Amino acid sequence: MQAAKKGQARVVARARLMLLLGEQLITDEVAAVSELVKNSYDADATKVFVTFFHVSEPGEGRIIIKDNGHGMTLQTVLSSWLELGTLSKARGSDLKPRFSEVKKRVCLGEKGLGRLAVHKLGRLTELVTRRLDTRSETKLTLDWNAFEGGAFLEDIPVEWEETEPRVFVDPGFESGTQITISRLQRVWSQDMIARAQRSLMAMKSPFAELSDFDIIVKIEDMLAPDIPLLDMVSLLDTATYRFIGEVDSEGRISYRYKFHRPDFPELSREALRTRDIREPQHFSNDRKPVCGPFSLRFYAWDLAFQDQKAVFGQTEIYKEVIRPNTGVKVFRDGFRVLPYGNPDNDWLSMDLERVRRFELHLSRNQIIGVIDISSKTNPLLLDKSGREGLIDNDPFQDFHSLVKTGLGSFEAERLPDRTKLKEVTGRTRDEKLDREIYSRNMALVSKIIQQQKLDGETRIQIEKLISETREALDSMLGERELPLLVAASIGLTYMMPTHEVRRDLLEAMKTLRHMRDSREIVPNQVESAISLLRQADSTVGGIGRLMQRTREEEPFELEKAAKNAVELMRYRMERNNIVYEMDLRSSRRVIGSDRLITILLLNLLDNSIYWLVRKKQGERKIKIVIDSYDSGSILVVSDSGPGFGDDDIETVTLPFFTRKPDGMGLGLYISDRIARTHGGRLKVVTEEDISGLLPGANIAVVFPEKSR
Repeated sequence: MQAAKKGQARVVARARLMLLLGEQLITDEVAAVSELVKNSYDADATKVFVTFFHVSEPGEGRIIIKDNGHGMTLQTVLSSWLELGTLSKARGSDLKPRFSEVKKRVCLGEKGLGRLAVHKLGRLTELVTRRLDTRSETKLTLDWNAFEGGAFLEDIPVEWEETEPRVFVDPGFESGTQITISRLQRVWSQDMIARAQRSLMAMKSPFAELSDFDIIVKIEDMLAPDIPLLDMVSLLDTATYRFIGEVDSEGRISYRYKFHRPDFPELSREALRTRDIREPQHFSNDRKPVCGPFSLRFYAWDLAFQDQKAVFGQTEIYKEVIRPNTGVKVFRDGFRVLPYGNPDNDWLSMDLERVRRFELHLSRNQIIGVIDISSKTNPLLLDKSGREGLIDNDPFQDFHSLVKTGLGSFEAERLPDRTKLKEVTGRTRDEKLDREIYSRNMALVSKIIQQQKLDGETRIQIEKLISETREALDSMLGERELPLLVAASIGLTYMMPTHEVRRDLLEAMKTLRHMRDSREIVPNQVESAISLLRQADSTVGGIGRLMQRTREEEPFELEKAAKNAVELMRYRMERNNIVYEMDLRSSRRVIGSDRLITILLLNLLDNSIYWLVRKKQGERKIKIVIDSYDSGSILVVSDSGPGFGDDDIETVTLPFFTRKPDGMGLGLYISDRIARTHGGRLKVVTEEDISGLLPGANIAVVFPEKSR
């Protein structure tokens, strides 16, 4: 028998690996230049010049990045700059960031791969560097063509020389690093040049304290774009809607919101609020975020012609100044984290949300957002290897969720102000209808008067007839609205229990398939499947009864509608460990449609269940109270959730208003319309109104005196 052999081997790398890494780890040329600028920051530079020479001309282009940082010695160049994955700036096992040696800045680079950006830009690299307080310069030349073919990495020679200072001799630049990249990989278009210039100008957060680091961009090219230098803070002060907030480690946001239009100063409004923005489905059972605290700022404008004219005086300002800088961008330690906020990066799904709910959501081309994070407080938000974005781990998922709900808070604040603005400018649907009818009425009166001479009495009769016609039209529209309201209500409500039915059916099918495949009948599994099917049947039956057409004007017991709603939501409440009770303090009858009131209650219960999921199990409670109130009747849905906060009933019943990231914003609006068709109203109640309520959201339907 042959003896076993043992030994050791070494991993070797072909030289072409350098080319592959440079091509695939760095997304594009703009990201490559940004990486080299970040290296200048890590080197304690106070200035970095980025110059583009003739980059749009084939064979002529050069890109030079020169800084006045502490520079490198020959030994550092050979041992660190030429070492892939160097540990000089890497974090330790404690994940604490590393700091620059002189200014103690948080290092932006940590993976030792950023220098591969030079190959993304061109095929010849010349590095010249002079260490602080030394009398020599080091020059290194990398010809990337030498890395092609089958040679091994350690077999490729890299030329260097050490000389007296020639590049770093001017005052203020006695030390530093200069990288010259030539034989460019591609000819730059005007759009590429403009994107690079804008990205470099926007690398620093406008609110970060980075006054000791300047990025100076020079374009020496016939396609040099005319991009104005901006005072970004002054530009943001023109925003109609402004939102500045701080999110803490508990998932709570404290923010200041401001609305101002120079042509309607009487509408100006400011709000200071603190609220929990943990989305219940993502942060169930009162789970705390695993990401750290961060700040966010949002600035938004309305884009209609008259809005731009009112804010800027001329519409060209938006197109030339605002539009190129829009998007929600992320900054870490004051520097941009790409690609968030790029024109092709919709990381918050804003475009999709805008299509789904146009009135509520902002489009990316009307908002400038600044999200500031820190390596110290967010050590688990880690760069991807290519430095293009953050690793999609649990901390990033929490961060993403909180940013999205923070944006939702801004949009929720904006909606009522946007609605008021449309009202005063006559751009609401009702205002347009009034204008159309009024103008046609006046045209009719004018036409009649022109046709024949009419005495005063006849004119009064004509105007009365027109007025009565308008009232008849309003009445007809109201009658037409009711069936549409019923259809919308049923359509919206139908979606609530159906996912529970689907879940029950899928679980039952899974159980039955398992028994079929194992060919073993297990009695308790059969009973479990039957129970699930009974639940589904019960829910479908409830939906079926809700669909049945009934008389819309007849007396019915509020208790009946409440029991119907609870029955439809019962399995969902049980599945989410929600304790519910019915508190019938007085038997109350109202006139109207019991199925519409059932739908109203389903909307209220749906909201309560959604927000209660964020609470710990054992703290989730719902109570339905029916009682007399103010000579009429009241029906209250009370829960132990987070409550309405500072939102009033006029705000939460606006169409499309919602604080749910994926909510439609129609539930409370439809509920309010249903209450009004019954002569009632929705009201947020407290212990002063009704005793024995739970400490969360308490919303009631108050019916008029005729109910009993």
